[in-house]
Amino acid sequence: MNDKLADSMDEIQFEPEEAEDSIEDEILQSERTIRTNSADPEIESLHGKWKRGRLVLQPFFQRQYVWDGAKASRLIESALLSVPLPIVYLAEEQNNTESVIDGQQRLTSFFSFIDGKFPNGQPFRLSKMKVFPELNRKSYSDMSEELQDKIRYYQIRTVTIRRDSDPDLKFEIFERLNTGAIPLNEMELRNCVYRGKYIELLKKLAEDDIFTELVGLKKPDK
Repeated sequence: MNDKLADSMDEIQFEPEEAEDSIEDEILQSERTIRTNSADPEIESLHGKWKRGRLVLQPFFQRQYVWDGAKASRLIESALLSVPLPIVYLAEEQNNTESVIDGQQRLTSFFSFIDGKFPNGQPFRLSKMKVFPELNRKSYSDMSEELQDKIRYYQIRTVTIRRDSDPDLKFEIFERLNTGAIPLNEMELRNCVYRGKYIELLKKLAEDDIFTELVGLKKPDK
């Protein structure tokens, strides 16, 4: 009896355990796919898209604008010199808008210069220009049409993460791209790590004057 049982057990074929793990890894890999589109739009095109509400400069996981006037001016000078700038990363959203994953500071600087003022309302006049010192203290409207065109038609490479990609990957990309950049403050770190409807609700409550007064909270970082 025992010999027959042993013989029948020998005939049973067990799949190796690693095969199951391999299949699981393959499934997980297929689910975590990133699909992208590359383009070289002009600043004028991106500015227009932002004005129409189709480009979101500050999705909830992004930081506020932190560049000073000198750094923003150097960016403008780079564009005037036709110096290639780092890639801007965007992500398609379900509502047919695009969110900026990386490049918000640069795009905000370009848009602020064209509009004549920074997000805080301060006028944007060029400063500490090295190659074009004659442009110091000048605004976009003060420049010649030829120089304005160099800004408006400056092309910047964009990589857009399509909406059919794994939705969590854009946050991982955001965190990886920001490694080594200006450190995020506590609020921005929370926005990166904890995402979804809950953090969006907390953000709205934190911006509500009555709520913050009732619970004794400080206003959120700007």
